[in-house]
Parts: sequence; structure tokens; C-alpha cells
Amino acid sequence: MRRSRGLALLLVIAIFGLSVAGLAVHGPVGGILLLVVAAVLVTLSIGAWGQLRRQGRPVRILIAAIIVGIAVAKLANRL
Repeated sequence: MRRSRGLALLLVIAIFGLSVAGLAVHGPVGGILLLVVAAVLVTLSIGAWGQLRRQGRPVRILIAAIIVGIAVAKLANRL
């Protein structure tokens, strides 16, 4: 496995772990974890924006918005 492919796999595993932890932990800590996940996803999407198909762009925006919405609800102690 090439180094860049190994790093990409490690990043995917880390983001998945943070997502699960953010959803599992109640309150502000879970919200902060989800905000970190959203920030990483947005950063990766910005980096690949020019290479994405037009149909995939709204989906990425929607997913990031949903994660931010859940994070804000957790920060407000509603979830």
C-alpha cells in the first residue's frame, strides 16, 4: 500500500471514530467532536471541489450541514 493511500485510510478511520464518538457522547463534548468532524469534511471537500462531479457537490454540503446541525443541538443540550 502506498503511503498516501495508507494515510487516507487512517484519516477515514479517524473521522469515522470521531463521528461515532460524537454521536454517542451526550452534551457539549459530543457537539465539539462533531464540529471537528464537520470541519475536516469541509476542508477535504474544499480541497477536492474542482474534481467533484456537479451532482456530488450538494450532497457533500448537505452532509456537512446535517453534522453541524446535530453538533449545535448537542452543544445546546437538546440531544
